[in-house]
Amino acid sequence: MKELKKLWIAATCGLLLLSGCKKEQEVQVPEQEQSEKVNDTEDEIWAPEIGDMDRELTNEELREFTGWINQGSNYGNYGFLLSEYTRPEDVDLNQALYTGAGIDTTPLSPEEETAYLEITGEEEIYTDCTRMTTDEINGVLEEKLGLSLNEMTQKLTWVYLPDTDAWVWQHGDTNYINFTCVSGRQTGEYTFELSCVPGDENYMPYPSSRLTLKKHGDGYQFVSNIYTVGVEYSKDIWRIEEQSFNVDLGAPWGDVLFVSYAPDKSAYGNQDVTFSIIKPSDGVELFALPAVEEENYRRNEQFNQLLAVSFKDYNQDGALDIIIIAEYERNVYSEEEGNIHQEVRLYRSRPEKGDFILDMDRMDYLNINGLNHTIEEIMEHVSEAGSPEE
Repeated sequence: MKELKKLWIAATCGLLLLSGCKKEQEVQVPEQEQSEKVNDTEDEIWAPEIGDMDRELTNEELREFTGWINQGSNYGNYGFLLSEYTRPEDVDLNQALYTGAGIDTTPLSPEEETAYLEITGEEEIYTDCTRMTTDEINGVLEEKLGLSLNEMTQKLTWVYLPDTDAWVWQHGDTNYINFTCVSGRQTGEYTFELSCVPGDENYMPYPSSRLTLKKHGDGYQFVSNIYTVGVEYSKDIWRIEEQSFNVDLGAPWGDVLFVSYAPDKSAYGNQDVTFSIIKPSDGVELFALPAVEEENYRRNEQFNQLLAVSFKDYNQDGALDIIIIAEYERNVYSEEEGNIHQEVRLYRSRPEKGDFILDMDRMDYLNINGLNHTIEEIMEHVSEAGSPEE
């Protein structure tokens, strides 16, 4: 029996090692004047908890569903949210297939172009065209709906070319709309219900909707998309938990929640990280920290990760200021050297005005001289930049 017990223990340990489990490095968050945490987590492959039914989805899962809708299948999924349907066969194919539903389509041949112009009576093709064969359409519909073209109730209004069994749609550039999954539930072993808001807080040309998906292979199939009201845009799913803190900022703020939000890059690839001061009792945003560039859009670089957030009185005026270190990746067309670089961001507190402002002069000095790697380095050299105060 002792030998069997030893063998069982050894086998169990071996399975634990093979499972890839690891103990995360513990990062201690200091007191309010030293609230700094390094983000060193690695990207992991995400999958929903199949089998854990009737539960709220986590923010991580909502982010993954948002990415799948906006960018999945080579940007082939978003179009299935641009119409309302309670059954998959009622999807508006003109919207779902507008730009090819993510497949690599081929342009019209000269013969097809001639045939298209003869059928339509037009003199020439003026705008973009999407060309899909019946087999290609059926491939998309089978993958996304579990159906074929002849089973759909909403017929294509595209021009059909019988000689090549091709469908042609002349249209504008794109119908692309990004969506944010602001909440959701797993309602069955393989089904998920998502509350989706089109665009963001500034851009909502379509109604919000209740989207139902079912797991299918490595992706999902669309079951229904029902327009609804009362679903509002929320940045909550983009919260960077390891860089968000409860902190006492002193007068006039008191105890607040400082929240860091990652950008939704499916909307704009160069969107920047954002920061808010939140009232803990009801979640009301008390103050949104100002952006570095206009409209929070980084024209020559993309946000990679947030490395540190610290609350310190760096100008020694008796009020806590905010120091942030972020990592960016320069665009390929940038003339500056070095692809990955760090940037310090300084927010100076103005208690008398109840706000924080960007301390641009000190920031520029530290960034230009490369004094932006750690909070300690910044604190050591911040006084060298002078003391411009308003």
